[in-house]
Amino acid sequence: MDMRELRFGVEIETVGKTRQTVAEAIRTVVGGAVRHVGYPTSYDPWEVVDARGRVWKVVHDASLTSVPSHLRAEVVTPILRYGDLPEFQNVIRAVRKLAGARATSECAVHVHVEGAPFNARSLANLAKTFYKYEELIIRALGVSRERLQRYCRPMREEFIRGIERHRPRTCEQLNRLWYGYRNTNPAHYDPSRYRILNLNSYWHSGTVEIRAYAQLRIMRSWAAARGSVGPVSAFGV
Repeated sequence: MDMRELRFGVEIETVGKTRQTVAEAIRTVVGGAVRHVGYPTSYDPWEVVDARGRVWKVVHDASLTSVPSHLRAEVVTPILRYGDLPEFQNVIRAVRKLAGARATSECAVHVHVEGAPFNARSLANLAKTFYKYEELIIRALGVSRERLQRYCRPMREEFIRGIERHRPRTCEQLNRLWYGYRNTNPAHYDPSRYRILNLNSYWHSGTVEIRAYAQLRIMRSWAAARGSVGPVSAFGV
């Protein structure tokens, strides 16, 4: 599997500026038009339909409790490819420099990778790899203790041991190990999603979500956005 061929999407949490302000900053990079969708009201989405017809969303995030509700903005990218990284980097620079949004210790980055190229074996191997290097990943990304206890919990040892014992050959078998039963209709906010590697997303929406929070790296990379930084370091993963 060539990692450069995988499609992905990114969620970037910010505070301090309105969702409209952040959306307007994104438009300066991708072109197109800004519109206030406003539905569902719980997310109060603003959208930027770029020059290529893709939709960049800026939504409310209830977890960002350090600021008033109207100053919470989570950027949700459209489906991106490896070649889109330079443009994405410029979007981050605009959100940071033009809009003036910032990342605090409660802000996070989530990366969704398309699930279609994965089968039961490759998903199981991915889970075992994360588990093996979990402590290193946590230290490298500066995941706080609070995040590890709530939004970004370590992989369940029981799940990994189940993979090693049963060696699942189908995604249905892996599904049973992940949930503890066969879950044919997982909820978006199923409690199992709050893991450093979220496979609930695979069965719910067809993506593999990496929830390794990188608060310190977000702040450092955004602060460095005035200069020339590589496309990966630009969003802290």
